[in-house]
Amino acid sequence: MPLRVLALLCVAAIVGCSADNVDSPLVFFPGSEKTGWDDCGKFGGGGNEVQVCAALLNAPGTSIPVDYSISFFLPSPADVRIVVFDAHGALIKVLLDDSEPATAGPFRTPPVDWDLTDQQGEHVPHGDYRVYMRAGQFLSSSDIAL
Repeated sequence: MPLRVLALLCVAAIVGCSADNVDSPLVFFPGSEKTGWDDCGKFGGGGNEVQVCAALLNAPGTSIPVDYSISFFLPSPADVRIVVFDAHGALIKVLLDDSEPATAGPFRTPPVDWDLTDQQGEHVPHGDYRVYMRAGQFLSSSDIAL
């Protein structure tokens, strides 16, 4: 009997878990394909769709990344949430969680920056990370290898 209860509790915990109650891991980790926001060729053109562009920024004169800068365009006001997870699906940091107005101009100013730290301000170790952006019904992700 205790083994069944333990098994039931484990299953309930797994099913009920979500990364900081944002969404289930199945929504935020739908597949293993790498994605990115680094193709910025058409970014900032306005239109009726959410657009996202981001880039790792290096310390001046080095190849050491110090920041991940995220720019986006919203055609209409939306609740926007941008979060960073590690390769195991653990929440690293919430970058933005707010109602945003429609973008005036080609992209939001200032951009949303991830300084490569966790919620406690500690620099994250080298590894793979996934940044998610939700704006209304729009959901997109970008993978970063540090």
